[in-house]
Amino acid sequence: MKRASTSMRMALVATALMLIAAACGGAADDTTTTDPSGATTTAASGATTTQAPATTAAPPEPATVTYWHTMSDPETAQLDNVIAAFEAVNPTITIEPTRFAYDDFKAALLTGLAGDAGPDTARLDIIWVPEFANLGALQQLDGVMPGFDEIASQTFPGPLATNFWDGHYYGLPQNTNTQVLLWNREMFEAAGEDGPPETLEEFATVACALSDAPNEKYGFALGGTYFWAPAPVFYSMGGEVVDEDITTATGYVNGAASVEAFTMLNDLHTSGCLSPNLLGGGIGTADGLATGSYAMITDGPWMVDIYAGNFPDFEVNFALVPTNAAGETSSVVGGEDVVLFVDSDVTDAATLWMSFLMSEESQKMMAEVGVIPTLSGLIGDPVMPDYFDVFLDQLQTAQARVPHPAWSDMDNAINNAFQRMLNGDQTPQEALDQAADEINQLLG
Repeated sequence: MKRASTSMRMALVATALMLIAAACGGAADDTTTTDPSGATTTAASGATTTQAPATTAAPPEPATVTYWHTMSDPETAQLDNVIAAFEAVNPTITIEPTRFAYDDFKAALLTGLAGDAGPDTARLDIIWVPEFANLGALQQLDGVMPGFDEIASQTFPGPLATNFWDGHYYGLPQNTNTQVLLWNREMFEAAGEDGPPETLEEFATVACALSDAPNEKYGFALGGTYFWAPAPVFYSMGGEVVDEDITTATGYVNGAASVEAFTMLNDLHTSGCLSPNLLGGGIGTADGLATGSYAMITDGPWMVDIYAGNFPDFEVNFALVPTNAAGETSSVVGGEDVVLFVDSDVTDAATLWMSFLMSEESQKMMAEVGVIPTLSGLIGDPVMPDYFDVFLDQLQTAQARVPHPAWSDMDNAINNAFQRMLNGDQTPQEALDQAADEINQLLG
């Protein structure tokens, strides 16, 4: 690693000290309250391809590329095979991986970078990329990395957008996930419903038709009030947090579509059609769906393995998030991005490694352990597990949360607004007007 610039090193030291101080004080890093990225372990049908990617030319001198990540056990085991496949076609490059626990990862990165002991590359939570880019720690990739435009053009737009900050791209979407609708077939059939709702209007009607609040049966349940939970409904309704240039929240998070989305959820809660568990207590969404307490939830692909382990007799049913009045469906993007740090002195080798991680070969290998790929061309590929289909379809329109260093604070503003309306302290419009003011201060 090259030495970090004095200004960047000071910024990283300050940020690391703040993070460590917060942890010592018992306060949780609010970036850990975002979407779950739990990997699944269901194997895909079919064989992995072994064709090498187009970018296989190795630099003339031997190089070691360090790569930090927070992969699960199955992912880490498969990463060894990915590394072996890369090194087989790039014999002068050695990949040196290091695994961290998610809760320790950000502090380890900040401390390592501040002390000139950070990695060359890393797999970062998507909401961290703007933060590290804003600190000056990440290398701009557009216009710099060979083949960047071609790779970017092959990815889903939502995951790609998570890497964009201040006019440039600072990463590539290594893997992704999104939320879709999960529904309990037995509850639907018992109520005479043929299948999941296709529109949000039908969704609200069905949620109430399948509810029996006095007996703690609810048509819909959310995991909490943090933005990830209502985001599928919010985005599918047409809600927006800020404008395209990320300059204002006024007219966006408190705009008509956003208010309509939260009004619908608030009305469902008031009517006893949305489980009160989102305000704390009660049965968790995963258990509630499987045991017949909840007819519908929104969640991600990791639920396949969760149900296989905890409720092996439960039939998991997925559907796209219901559409708005214009017939549009959307959801929220999760996942991780691969980034290159500015202090790397093996940039050529590191970008070859990043290109390989974005190749069909690597993406298909990781799909074998339940990792959703980011290449849109893999929709319908026979190597993909069958349950990937609905998630890959949803990813065509799924949206990134605001790619901004202050996203976690924006999330808190929306979270608090949602709680105020659910508790009857403010109307949805009043709560989101306040959230818009708070977000504008963060953008200011």
